[in-house]
Amino acid sequence: MDGIRANLKLFAGDNLFSTDSDAPEPITATRSSVSVRLPADPVVLANRELIRPLGHSRAACGLVPFSAAWYDELEQKRYQRHGSWLSAALEFGRHPGESLLLLGPGLGSDAVHYARTGTPVTVGLVAADYPELVRENLSRHLLPIRTVNVGNTTLPFPDGAFDVVTWNALHDFSAPAPSRVSELFRVLKAGGKVIGLFPARYDAGYWQDLILPLQWLYWQRPADPTTGPKLTSRQLRQTFGIFHEFKVSKRHLRRSELPHPWRVLPLVFLERMIGRVLVFKAMKPLSARSGLSIPLAA
Repeated sequence: MDGIRANLKLFAGDNLFSTDSDAPEPITATRSSVSVRLPADPVVLANRELIRPLGHSRAACGLVPFSAAWYDELEQKRYQRHGSWLSAALEFGRHPGESLLLLGPGLGSDAVHYARTGTPVTVGLVAADYPELVRENLSRHLLPIRTVNVGNTTLPFPDGAFDVVTWNALHDFSAPAPSRVSELFRVLKAGGKVIGLFPARYDAGYWQDLILPLQWLYWQRPADPTTGPKLTSRQLRQTFGIFHEFKVSKRHLRRSELPHPWRVLPLVFLERMIGRVLVFKAMKPLSARSGLSIPLAA
């Protein structure tokens, strides 16, 4: 299949649970009697990996899409400069030997970084994640990573299966539902941690529209780098009410997304005030181990 997509080989992976009934009708191309599912626009996928507006045209430019060099370039850029906060936020290297479930894996860069630091990773995939591309990227690395197809609501894992759950919801179609939060609670061990990335409601775009209502006369701000519903810290605390020890912070901001007078301010300060991404962390209570009844989020 290299004639269709450079260096691309598709792997079935651990296809234990399928959600193909919920998937959109795939677009296929046929060559030598082999059917290949064509992926979404590689520019869109690259910009999602780099947390940039989806129309940005310079992500991994000059490289053959879906080649090994293309994946490697995006993995390197994801954690540089504007994405340097990701390593600390996602706690790479802080969970060696602990089982981790990763939802919303993008192209798989985060899973690779977890596994490189000694964390056994299970990647939960839905049809919108383009599972074949994630498996292709992960297969290049000899790391303890398994992939499992999951549902949008239920997770096919036993109770208390994981020490950590990481959920990248920056491009989810809907806000986190209580049913999904209850599933995360169920599959976590008592004392386990959930780490989430969510679009921030009160971000740079919100304050620009509020403070500069006539900005369209002299400047057009870039599009948002996320497509999921924007949330507030309060909304996340309410949705994840069955957890405790909440920590919420803002991260991720590019200077090019700001009006020119604002760009003289320190970016490290601005991103904590009007950043694009909410980093949410919470713990499953140790009391859950004893089987005490804990009310679900409304």
